[in-house]
Amino acid sequence: MPQTSCDVAIVGGSIAGLRAAQTVARHAPDLTIAMISDETYPPYERPPLSKVGLTKPLLLDALIYPAVNDLKSHGVNFMLGTRAEELDVEGRTIRHSSGALQYRSLVVATGCEAVMPPALSGLPDVFSLRRYEDAISFRRALADPLKSVAIVGAGFIGGELASMVANEGRQVALVDLARKPLGRFGDAVFRSYEALHRGAGIELHFGEQVTDVVQQGNGSRVLKLSDGTKVPADVIVVGVGVRPSTEWLKRSGLRLENGIVCDGTLRAADHVFAAGDAVRWPNRRWGADMRVEHWTNAAEQGRVAGVNAANDILGSPLEVCANIPYFWSDQHGVRIQFAGHRAGDEEVAESRNSGGSLFLYRRGEIVTGVLAFERRADFVKIRTMLKSELSWQVVSSLVSREDS
Repeated sequence: MPQTSCDVAIVGGSIAGLRAAQTVARHAPDLTIAMISDETYPPYERPPLSKVGLTKPLLLDALIYPAVNDLKSHGVNFMLGTRAEELDVEGRTIRHSSGALQYRSLVVATGCEAVMPPALSGLPDVFSLRRYEDAISFRRALADPLKSVAIVGAGFIGGELASMVANEGRQVALVDLARKPLGRFGDAVFRSYEALHRGAGIELHFGEQVTDVVQQGNGSRVLKLSDGTKVPADVIVVGVGVRPSTEWLKRSGLRLENGIVCDGTLRAADHVFAAGDAVRWPNRRWGADMRVEHWTNAAEQGRVAGVNAANDILGSPLEVCANIPYFWSDQHGVRIQFAGHRAGDEEVAESRNSGGSLFLYRRGEIVTGVLAFERRADFVKIRTMLKSELSWQVVSSLVSREDS
């Protein structure tokens, strides 16, 4: 018989949910914990799905977080293959595909789901790498070395996949509706990104829309773009964006506006907290509302939401979530990293030397972020300094120092 009640319920089986469970177990070991996840596997690492080379094994046992066994030993109930369907906030009840679960405090960590363009929906050999099964199916589709590959969406995931495929000596096309992918970080960043992929032999089609998918008489397939170009595309990977997975919450009374709206403690309602990609919250460090779709943010928010879910029961003060957004991406042997907050109106200062490129974002005399192509030591220094307000004078020497 499915469990019907617990102290802390967690909906979502990714890193945010896992960190929440770990934190509750450590912070309040006497509380009972249940995790509802629609996946059939326990929480596992997702970044490797787009980062591990095609010729290297992608084994589920190696991806499952070691903490899962510790949590099972602690008594955490992993309700796998279970879909959350409705939330009754007042009644503190989750209705799910196998029944209902009552809780004293809840952490919602359902993340996001991939957006699929209508022109590509339902077609064979079209993938979005959000889950382990997606990655395995994609690899199987590429078993035939004669199959052409097109990636729709030239963001960080699309770029990683293009790098992964090209590293195996295969031709790959990268298509994006935006004329300047990564342009939100500034034109100079876009130019560096474009040069990185072009230098690796990637066929680039920026500023063009996929208008049709055409099956050729010889059995091959092509994407037809808005400029009339036909791009070979026997296998297609889509990375055009995601949307918060909040459909099941529509009748809950929670405020849903491009995500789950929370306060600074990640509280969405009485006894309800949220963590991860679907959360919109006021980040006190930056004085701005934000929703961040990156692993490190999800992990940190999972910890804070876990602490606060436990403290909600224990009657202890709640912790504020004020962090430094960070992400990394490895493409064509180059590590790209960003830390900070980019609103879009900052001045961008650029530094290039033999070690790579560094881009600093400033508003007046205050540095708000840093993006680097390599320059790892410089990046780490600045990321660490961004934990508190950072003056331009402190880091300006890094930009003025040019190496031959």
